[in-house]
Amino acid sequence: MSEMYIKGRWKGKSSNVCTSSSLMIGMIYQGVQKFNGETVVGILENVYPDNDEAVLRTREGVLVSTVTQSLKIIINE
Repeated sequence: MSEMYIKGRWKGKSSNVCTSSSLMIGMIYQGVQKFNGETVVGILENVYPDNDEAVLRTREGVLVSTVTQSLKIIINE
């Protein structure tokens, strides 16, 4: 009993964390521009799933259209 597998448990109860795979508006993402292929970092402003397009606002305040599939969240920078 003392050799029981307890990873992911708290007081013997399972504790699974739900991870979201959807994009969150207001978070910082890195993505590839839709028209010229350059990499850009900015805050996610809007998502258009029917066009596979997301809009990022860069540090300079410029809105940039990016490919939704290329977005990666930036946690520490």
